[in-house]
Amino acid sequence: MHQSRFVFLALAGAVTGDGTVAEAMTWMLVSPNNRPLGRAARTFDTYGACRDAVLHLRAGFADVRSTVAAVESNGQWVWRAEVGGTTVGMSSRSYLRARECHYNLERFLEAVPAALVVAGTRSVRGGHRVAFDAGGDQAALPPSPAPWGARAPHADRPRHGERGGWARGARPLPQAAPDTPPPAPGVRSATS
Repeated sequence: MHQSRFVFLALAGAVTGDGTVAEAMTWMLVSPNNRPLGRAARTFDTYGACRDAVLHLRAGFADVRSTVAAVESNGQWVWRAEVGGTTVGMSSRSYLRARECHYNLERFLEAVPAALVVAGTRSVRGGHRVAFDAGGDQAALPPSPAPWGARAPHADRPRHGERGGWARGARPLPQAAPDTPPPAPGVRSATS
């Protein structure tokens, strides 16, 4: 049977607090079916430091305290885990409902003690930009626009009533030939 595991990620192109680009390390706990259960709350300069943080989390697991809170800006729910007042893990995404957040926190806490600590790293390239302050903690960045190929094909089309197009799914009604009288009420025409 498969089990959860800690994987180590080398983040290429992480933007530091002073604007320079550096490579950083972080960890993520994944379930047997490769779904993220949680991640480190900060980055590390080396693989050894990142691995030590995972071992510290596992050694201090009995003292883990967790917090669930709603994010003010969007109302979605996130969790974090602390050992000795230091945040050591956090949700890998936000949740629409508090019960989903609590459920996923429980999955994380169940997996930590028995999870495998995988040797080696995985390189993470592309995706979202990640910024870190001087202490290696994640800093908030405004979302960058999606690359051109990833945008919805209708995103740049004008909406209904604007010049040049129709709203999504709307099509013009077929026009009757100018010499054809309109159908009588209750009678279907050949075009309808």
